[in-house]
Amino acid sequence: MSIRLLCLRVAWMALALQTACVTPLGTQRADSYRYDNSVSAACRQNPANCVALSGKEAGAAVASVAAILAVLDNETRGSIERALEYCADLARSEVLLRYPTTFKGPAPDANECNQSTVDAQGRNVTWAMRLGTEMHEVARQCTEEELNKLRPGGFSLEQRYRYDMRTGSKKPVSAAEERALVASGNQGELKGTLKPDVVIHSGSLLDVQAVYDFKFPCVNTDEAPGWSKYPRGHPYFGYDQGAMYEMAFQSNVARIMPRVGVIR
Repeated sequence: MSIRLLCLRVAWMALALQTACVTPLGTQRADSYRYDNSVSAACRQNPANCVALSGKEAGAAVASVAAILAVLDNETRGSIERALEYCADLARSEVLLRYPTTFKGPAPDANECNQSTVDAQGRNVTWAMRLGTEMHEVARQCTEEELNKLRPGGFSLEQRYRYDMRTGSKKPVSAAEERALVASGNQGELKGTLKPDVVIHSGSLLDVQAVYDFKFPCVNTDEAPGWSKYPRGHPYFGYDQGAMYEMAFQSNVARIMPRVGVIR
């Protein structure tokens, strides 16, 4: 597919979703990939939601977009992964530039990574933890902006799933449910859930096509970081994060690392 044709297809997808998702009371932004805030999240999570929010006339547009999202072709996958690589590089550079005099060099060494600091929430953490959290935040914002251009309606960020290893079934956990459990002190009920950084899907949260996690090693390195292993006592003890993603989602699973790119 030519670049021109790809651009036309992406523009058409964005226009179709924009038409379907704008409400009479909403204020449409100049950016053709942004929608009225009252419906944008629902439309991005599942294009079918636009029908209920905007009326039956949106059905044809949503159906057309759903047909495009149904298959993740290699060209689209490549565009997505280049966007994620860009966001990983941006996140590392932007966060390190916040601390121009904190470390001996432009990036911390192993000893500095293990030193204590206080994060934005007032918690005592290591610099490795603090930098990793801040880089994930920047990468998330960048990813939302980039994927809204490339694949509106076909991705979710930090979507949590319950997964039953016995039956192989999975169920999305809504952000509202997660907040309610945390607020009530019952966050233990989230133990054993899976929460990838980026999920590419067909418009349905259960039809997962690819899964990506950002990895931000504190020390500059060209070595690929391993997947985190689950500790003893955890429902997934004996497995690592990547293995569980593959088991639960049965789709392409990869890590995204600054300066290195996609790691499978």
